[in-house]
Amino acid sequence: MSDPKSNAAANAAALIAAKQAEIRAKLAKFQEQQKGGTFSTTTTTRPTPTPTSSSTRPNYSRIGNNQRINTHNGGSNATDSDLIQQKIAEAKARLAKNITNISSTSTTTTPPSVPSQPRATAKGIYVPDAKGRVSTPQVGLDATGSIDLQAMLSSIPKREVATAKANQRQKKDTTPASGIIMKGRYDKTKNPYLDESIETKSLIPMKRKPRQLKFVQPGKFIEKANKERKHAQLEKLKQEIAENVKKAGMETELDISDKALKKEPGPLAEWWDVPFLPNKDYADMDITPVKPEELDQLVTLYVHHPIPIKPPSEQNNVPVVRSLMLTKKERKKLRRQRRHETQKEKQDKIRLGLLPPDPPKVKISNLMQVLGQEAIQDPTKIEARVRKEMAQRQKQHELTNEQRKLTPEERRQKTKSKLEEDKKQSNEVAVFKVKNCAHPKHRYKIEVNAQQLALTGIVIVHPKCHLVIVEGGPKSIKAFKKLMLRRIDWNDMPTPKNENGTSKTTDMMDIDRFNVGGEENKCYIVWEGQVKSKAFRKFTWRAFDSEKMAREELSKWNAENYWDAATAITEEALAARQPEI
Repeated sequence: MSDPKSNAAANAAALIAAKQAEIRAKLAKFQEQQKGGTFSTTTTTRPTPTPTSSSTRPNYSRIGNNQRINTHNGGSNATDSDLIQQKIAEAKARLAKNITNISSTSTTTTPPSVPSQPRATAKGIYVPDAKGRVSTPQVGLDATGSIDLQAMLSSIPKREVATAKANQRQKKDTTPASGIIMKGRYDKTKNPYLDESIETKSLIPMKRKPRQLKFVQPGKFIEKANKERKHAQLEKLKQEIAENVKKAGMETELDISDKALKKEPGPLAEWWDVPFLPNKDYADMDITPVKPEELDQLVTLYVHHPIPIKPPSEQNNVPVVRSLMLTKKERKKLRRQRRHETQKEKQDKIRLGLLPPDPPKVKISNLMQVLGQEAIQDPTKIEARVRKEMAQRQKQHELTNEQRKLTPEERRQKTKSKLEEDKKQSNEVAVFKVKNCAHPKHRYKIEVNAQQLALTGIVIVHPKCHLVIVEGGPKSIKAFKKLMLRRIDWNDMPTPKNENGTSKTTDMMDIDRFNVGGEENKCYIVWEGQVKSKAFRKFTWRAFDSEKMAREELSKWNAENYWDAATAITEEALAARQPEI
């Protein structure tokens, strides 16, 4: 073991030599700067630092290029050398003092203590040995031979600062986790793509765990193959069904999923047989005797009809959407737009050369603007030609209109088709009550209009009540209502005449027979509405003297309720509820 005194002396000698070398280098640098520049004449007196104060030690390690050194006697070299000698003497005195302290502490016996951490002071860094004794300060030098202050600062231990209680409780565990691998385990030269920051246990190649032997049970793969065959057969069956359905035009209506193919088992007994079975099961049908008296109560004359179901091809048919009903102004606007588009298309074809251009439409009013010089040369000839063209255009226009007109047969067919379409909408019924409609003029109007409007029904002529029943479409009934309630003047009953101009006395006797007391003749609507089906096949006219015969005639067509409603209500009540036509 080396002597502490010899170690201290060696360290002191090394420190002195380093200081001397540093001071000489700075002095030489300063002298070179002094030769190159001129100092100011102004001098400043600087007191010499006392050697007793260790905390006010001057720092000679930094001397700038433009820094001026103030001296006592005009900056002479003698003063600088004296200052250097003074610094060397101070360092020797401190070294001797430290050696004396070390020798005094080594003679006294102290119990062994734990080595403390290195202590840094202004004089240097004191490093304790294994026995806790503090040696001389160890000073590090950099590459230039000066003191390495950065190394001295990094070796100074930092003071622990107290934190809050919450931070003290949440101290992080500095011990590495079991799953984390220490960095540097792998060589990056071998794997340059290895990221050590995410190096975990998962990167270690794991060994395969030993497994026990497992023997395949006999028939396992046979069962698996059978399942695959069944699945293939099912897919093939579904494909065949889809192709057949597609041929029938019902590809979007049928469900060919697995649920549709797998049918549920049927019930133990059908619902229509349940009342006849004692235990609601076909198994007991032969065992239990059947009682005839019970069957008579269950069997009736009514037939149960199942609910009709639409075929799959008609279930989701899109209903026919009727065209929007437009006003007269809107129809004119659409017609004008269509004509404009047609004319524009024709003009485009003429520009492209697909059609020849139309001849100019010359009139007397624009004769001079269109023809110009040609009209001035021979105006009589030009006027005759223009009038001829005008007449030809008028004739062509009338001919086109005549060709566009429908023939009488086509008009009748068009009217008939409209009436047939009107009938398909709904079956409307209207019942009228007239005081007297036996006049030939009124009878002719009623029969002809009913025939023209394709109406069915009957007219009952009776002294108590003249009843008119008509059936047809909504438009036909609406037109017949206007005829009965507004167009016919029921009080206009002129005397009927023969072909030779003489009056028919027999017809007048019939009219007077139904005319009660010369009262005002009126027509009222008793009822109007929709029915499920028509009761009459054609429009007829019947006259009866008794009410019973009239009711029996209507009962043949299941329309006696109309007679009851017309005879039961009074004229005042009918007049109060008449609609406005």
